[in-house]
Amino acid sequence: MIESTFQHIPGVGEKTERMLWERGVKSWRHLAKKEVELPAPICKRLRAACLESIARLDALDHHYFRERLPKPLTWRAYNAFRDHACYIDIETTGLSPVYDEVTTVCVHSGRETKSYVSGDNLGELKKDLQDFKYIVSFNGMRFDLPFLTHALDISFKQIHLDLMYPLRSLGFSGGLKRIESRLGMSRDTDGVTGYDAVRLWKAYENDRTVEVAGKKVKGEKALDLLVKYNRDDTVNLEKLAEYTVGQLKRKHSR
Repeated sequence: MIESTFQHIPGVGEKTERMLWERGVKSWRHLAKKEVELPAPICKRLRAACLESIARLDALDHHYFRERLPKPLTWRAYNAFRDHACYIDIETTGLSPVYDEVTTVCVHSGRETKSYVSGDNLGELKKDLQDFKYIVSFNGMRFDLPFLTHALDISFKQIHLDLMYPLRSLGFSGGLKRIESRLGMSRDTDGVTGYDAVRLWKAYENDRTVEVAGKKVKGEKALDLLVKYNRDDTVNLEKLAEYTVGQLKRKHSR
């Protein structure tokens, strides 16, 4: 998929890319070998850019594509970097990265699913994220990543796929759980909401009882439910990414 786009090349936009497709240029490797009816200097520049792109992709140089690939097209890099991807979701005490706190974080990958808790192991997150080249989130561009940047001084260098935006282009609106429901995805923590996540953290901090989704929990039990809820959010992001990228690939036929 990523080898079918040319919009990461300076001077190439959607119109030029479509023109290349219409002239039978299907991929970087194709353009590197094929003569195209364009002025020789332009052909030479495009061919050089494609050869560099091939080398960068073979080296899994995510920095190169993060800097050049337009944000609406980061989904095209998903399959290429999937083995080096993680799915991330956070819970907080509120909506402001400045005034509120990160309570729990979950990072899911092909290797493991790991939870981080404020006051325990949250400080490990910054180092652990350095192992990944690609990050998948839902509304992470506006919420998760700004929170983590402020709270833990994390500078994200990965390619970032925020699923909320491509899902909107596919006709899905609303929050993560609403979209999961539409797609028939299930979770063990059905009935728990984002607001409940705030209440669960307070019940853990203050060792008091709170009723959530018909269950009464307090203290460590409240934290366990919060971590499980956060984990469900994160694990389901992988399924959602597979669906989203598959639909976009069919929609764009390349």
